[in-house]
Amino acid sequence: MTPDETLRALATLEAAWTHDEQAVAALAQRAPGEPALPVLVADYGELVLRSLVTLALGIDEDGDEETAEAASEAMRADVTARMCTVLGRTLKIWAAGADDGAAADIARSVIAAILNFTEDADESDVLPLLTALRAKALDRA
Repeated sequence: MTPDETLRALATLEAAWTHDEQAVAALAQRAPGEPALPVLVADYGELVLRSLVTLALGIDEDGDEETAEAASEAMRADVTARMCTVLGRTLKIWAAGADDGAAADIARSVIAAILNFTEDADESDVLPLLTALRAKALDRA
């Protein structure tokens, strides 16, 4: 994902979390060639799920081919990793046929997944977490 797409996805997560339907509608506006908002949010969700799983399993995604094969094996052996893969695919399938209105529901599903990976996190941690993710995305831009 491009930095702009990541920021747009994060803005959608925040707008969905705060139930700001106007912001979600504004974020759904796109130029030709840009992904639809539900697709963008699902792609971000799948990316974040993969990152969280690799972090939880202590996998270095930048390793060599042998390390990558070991990482793949570890992910196949871990039920949480397999379920996250299923969730990521489900979000993408849902998004592919969804209208822009589904973006907020997909975003809330992504937030729920993130919260379940974040130790001792609850609903009061969502906005600070999104702020931290946005800062990280801006550092990469």
